[in-house]
Amino acid sequence: MTTYLMYVARYRELFLETKNPIYAWRAFENARRLKYPVPEEVLDYLLNVAHRIVGVAQDPPRPAQRPVALAKALKLHKTGAGQGSAFAEYSRRLQDREIALDTAKRINYYGPDKSDYAFDDISKKHELSKSTVRRNFLAHKERWCAMAKELINSEGIKYGPAGKPEIRTFGTADDMREAAEILEEIERIKAQP
Repeated sequence: MTTYLMYVARYRELFLETKNPIYAWRAFENARRLKYPVPEEVLDYLLNVAHRIVGVAQDPPRPAQRPVALAKALKLHKTGAGQGSAFAEYSRRLQDREIALDTAKRINYYGPDKSDYAFDDISKKHELSKSTVRRNFLAHKERWCAMAKELINSEGIKYGPAGKPEIRTFGTADDMREAAEILEEIERIKAQP
């Protein structure tokens, strides 16, 4: 259940929230890799994509127009002037997560009571304002805490021999770092009276 919440349900929720199909693909990929059922909303998206691709194949555009037609079929195109692409939104979220993880690491170095030093360091490193770094970190910290509570409430956490929470994880280094942050939140929540 833990891996489902972290790697399938999370991307399903992001897909529903943002309408960005890259999250549907992430949910699909992770569900299949972990041998979990693919969420219904993701299957609906894939069925619609299949229908649109078949439509493109039945009336193929000229070769120069095919990439645009396929991007539209996949809903990976810009939807209007001034609109960012699904790829830009996805990349921005990954960058925001990386900055939040860097901030968490820096806060652990300085200590929670000196988090302002961490915000200063990260704002210089990423050329952002200190308030942007703080806001980004707090938003991620809130999400990590919500995920920790959800994992605790679903009884999806296993505990090791020393009583430490454990999560089965895979993916990028940042995926692993984020899982570690969620584990820290679980320990903090469990330690509260």
